[in-house]
Amino acid sequence: MSTGKKISTFIIFSIVLIIYFFGYNYDYKSSYIISVGFFLLLLFSYVGLTLSTYERIAGENPGSFFFNPWKKIRYIVLSSLLTITLVILIFSTIFISLELSKNRKNKFLNSSETKNIEGLISKTDSIPQRYGKRPVAYLNYKINDNDYDFELSNPDGKYKVKQKVKLKYSLEHPDMFEILE
Repeated sequence: MSTGKKISTFIIFSIVLIIYFFGYNYDYKSSYIISVGFFLLLLFSYVGLTLSTYERIAGENPGSFFFNPWKKIRYIVLSSLLTITLVILIFSTIFISLELSKNRKNKFLNSSETKNIEGLISKTDSIPQRYGKRPVAYLNYKINDNDYDFELSNPDGKYKVKQKVKLKYSLEHPDMFEILE
């Protein structure tokens, strides 16, 4: 196994293990930056894996690779298997991370260390998208001199400016909340 392949494989499996063990922080605070970093590392690892596969199949004389159809077919099959495996790995990791995040949030919000508070819809807006706009409302609440602002989906316009919203939040993590209807 080439050095590039070893490094790429190590990076992929270490990222997957990190996400499995610490994935409950997904969708919490600034985890999007970490997620983008993980995705870029996975992408570069994939490039390293396919390049090392090409090196192994092409051999010492890569010029003959383009004139040998069996080497091309072998490269395409191995690269396709690597791609399929990596895509399955990425989507399963994202799914598991989202489930862990949801379970963690539910654990904190269903514990006895919660408190109810009223939040205020500070403004409503429409975020432009490719086809149309996505209506949102901005929720604000204050706990111990800390302001918390969140963007809520508002597709049917149920949130209005200066509307009070009842919330339940975690005392341990005040930025984890649940809207009580």
